[in-house]
Amino acid sequence: MIFSDFEYFVFFLFVFFTVWYLFPAIFSNQSKETRILHVFLLISSYFFYMSWDYRFGALILLSTAIDFYVGLKLSTETREKIRYYLLLFSLITNLVFILGFFKYYNFIVTSMNSVTNVMFGGDMLPVLKIILPAGISFFTFQSLSYTIDVYRKEIPAETDFIRFALFVSFFPQLVAGPIVTARTFMPQLYSPKKLEDIEFRVAIRFFMLGYFKKAVLSDMVAPTIDAIYANPADHHAFALLIAAALGGIQVYLDFSGYSDMAIGSAMLLGYKLPTNFNLPFLATSVSGFWRRWHMTLNSWLRDYIYIPMGGSRVTSVRRKFNLWFTMFVSGVWHGAQWTFVFWGSLNGFFYVLEEIWKEWFPETKNEPSVPKSNLVRVPIWIFQNVLNNSIFFLGAVFFRSLTWDNAWIHLKGIFLFQEGNLRPYMWKDFLWIMGFLILGHFLGYFLFEKGKGKKIPAILEFAMYPILFLVLNLATPENSVPFIYFQF
Repeated sequence: MIFSDFEYFVFFLFVFFTVWYLFPAIFSNQSKETRILHVFLLISSYFFYMSWDYRFGALILLSTAIDFYVGLKLSTETREKIRYYLLLFSLITNLVFILGFFKYYNFIVTSMNSVTNVMFGGDMLPVLKIILPAGISFFTFQSLSYTIDVYRKEIPAETDFIRFALFVSFFPQLVAGPIVTARTFMPQLYSPKKLEDIEFRVAIRFFMLGYFKKAVLSDMVAPTIDAIYANPADHHAFALLIAAALGGIQVYLDFSGYSDMAIGSAMLLGYKLPTNFNLPFLATSVSGFWRRWHMTLNSWLRDYIYIPMGGSRVTSVRRKFNLWFTMFVSGVWHGAQWTFVFWGSLNGFFYVLEEIWKEWFPETKNEPSVPKSNLVRVPIWIFQNVLNNSIFFLGAVFFRSLTWDNAWIHLKGIFLFQEGNLRPYMWKDFLWIMGFLILGHFLGYFLFEKGKGKKIPAILEFAMYPILFLVLNLATPENSVPFIYFQF
């Protein structure tokens, strides 16, 4: 069940009407209604998650129970050494025995076996048939944010298991984010919810925009991208360039589309999820791009990796290492392949390169670092923007390639101007997706960052919904494509 499937619409409508119409009609006591509501949302979330594989429910329940217990013990324990061991227990359980085993065991074993085969002529450890649970990287990071914040005494420990379990497993953001922390989401479980407080128009806009980005734009170009990435040696250099750009754009459309639908779904139930993307392709610097891209992951890495390592309160060399290492962790988090490890390291390298540039030219620290005159400012902005996005698109080759060898064949084919297949539909897909991307980003810039635009009367907007639903349905490809970030 994915957000763009008909089954999800049926599931969500059932949840929505039960929450807002059935429970208020049955329960007159608000505290009792809230308690039953949390139980119902928790059951619904587990049903949603277990629709992929019922066995995954036990895994998320195990992670939830461990961190709930650790949080309770941290709140009562006064001995710092014991508190440290409790946190260490949570970290090792989540990162080694849960995330490490299911996501990284085969990657580590395969890498080790490739070495032992050369040195000793045999495998060191067996490769296991492991099914990667959907969204395992997301819910482990969410749960860890709770134990770390309780350990730091930044938030109180949650004493109600139902509320804590709902925080970990809330279905709109469960399998692919946005990543929410306990300090931002848990307080929402204590505040009363009213139907009249829901911003229906905003929520529906989020969901419809997300559906358009994911189910229409991303899914429409998926066959073209997949075909080129599957056999890069057979395609022309221009086709490989097209695939490099479309691959990076598809990840954006797919993931930001999912995030928008998750935000819209949560809003309709009375909960607020954080923004995950903010027009990233408008950025003119590496740091500016990552402040706009997968914002909840980057915030998590900043708060729980970068700052604890010393952040910017250390020497210049150490700060650069902290930046590189944070991006390296981001790459490892994304996938158990050497392509993701290299992708994260490459992003860290460009981050450090930008820091060195800023030290040499301090006047370029602020983005955009261009003169005020439009005659000079616009061409420089375009140059910086194209350069920045080109770096991202070339790096995205490693993100989207099936294997390490395919990634290098892809890049080599671009720079050596390889001959091969180049079909007209490839140019067509590239041009219309780029057109939508540019139009969407500039509309977003003027509407959200500049605050320009006119309000649409509510009655007119609601009258347009049936037409928009019909158009979206007609434009949706027959075969839906799984969300790219489900594998993370």
